[in-house]
Amino acid sequence: MGNIHLGRNERPELTEREITYITLHTNFSRKQINDFHVRFLTYYPRGYATFDQFCDLYSNELKHLCHSRPLLERLFNHIDTDKNGRLNFKEILFFKALSLPEADPDEKLRWVFFLYDSNEDRQIDIDEFLDLCYLIYHIHGRLLTNRRINELKALFNKHDQDENGQLNCQEFIALCKQCTDLLELIAPMFSNTKWNINKEEEAPDFGTANELTAIQIDYLIKRTKFTREQILRYYQTFRTRCHSGCLTKSEFVEFYQQLLPSASSDIYSEFIFRAFDNLSKDGYIQFDEFLLAIYIHSNSSTPREKLEWLYNAYDCDGDGTIDYNEVYQIVHALFILYGIDCERHSVSYVAYEIMAVLDLNNDDKISRQEFMNMLKDKELTSFLAPSFVKQK
Repeated sequence: MGNIHLGRNERPELTEREITYITLHTNFSRKQINDFHVRFLTYYPRGYATFDQFCDLYSNELKHLCHSRPLLERLFNHIDTDKNGRLNFKEILFFKALSLPEADPDEKLRWVFFLYDSNEDRQIDIDEFLDLCYLIYHIHGRLLTNRRINELKALFNKHDQDENGQLNCQEFIALCKQCTDLLELIAPMFSNTKWNINKEEEAPDFGTANELTAIQIDYLIKRTKFTREQILRYYQTFRTRCHSGCLTKSEFVEFYQQLLPSASSDIYSEFIFRAFDNLSKDGYIQFDEFLLAIYIHSNSSTPREKLEWLYNAYDCDGDGTIDYNEVYQIVHALFILYGIDCERHSVSYVAYEIMAVLDLNNDDKISRQEFMNMLKDKELTSFLAPSFVKQK
């Protein structure tokens, strides 16, 4: 019958481009990637794993579940990004990277959101949410009572901030972070699902008090690297112009425009406001948020800090990626901010150029890792993450 195993020369090898792409999108070193690949091919010499093989691989990690197969089926279909009915090395490795304790908490939650977005419309409506709840209670062998269903409906409505009957990614993440018992059920594939709650790192309340406390000042020094004197000076200016302790959108735009190099900076200021309001959804910005907005556009922050924060500002719909339309909006706002003539210089062309440079895997989206890769291009970083506020 001959040897049923592929010969060494027939085994699929990783290309240099694939290794570079994996290192960019994970925290694995080149040596770790090569070691994982050798081990992967030892078990799966044809270079892919079938559903049954995937079940053998992960069933032990989900042995605490009463009914793991429905979740395994959903996981397999979600990880199988090219939808060919089998998992290649990169697909399995990316899931492994996401499963590690040190993986970014919000990245995990975004991944969970898309895992349960069954119709792939980047929204979870009330029916999808309840189906999800029935599924997770079933796989854990728990009874979903009518009382709990009503509680879950109320939880859904509470976090549906725009009252459109759907949860977007940011709203879903906020729900998970508040309801940790539900999160434990939703994300059983991650053994460390308490990562989202760290009381020591929570921001102190910056409500309507007239003076900053020592705890608040220490928190702001860690977040911004501003000195105590700089923070107090900014706070005095803030409270002089904002007696309530919170800025509305119009107040923030008017205030923030004074820091920017152009009188026509209202569109860009709205980007910055929206970045904060996407988190709080209350239509106001408190002093700590305002100070961070100043810090990000000062020469005190590093290019990496600017890009990490601005990614959230430029991801307008909060789905965890930046698409062409969002890049176009960013470029248009920056053109106006910089005083670049939109008639003479094509916003569309510059937006396409940026997509071509940053979209490394050509999926018409810019991931957080791809966005951070911009650090290698100082000119583009300077354009998208400028410093306007000079600190001595």
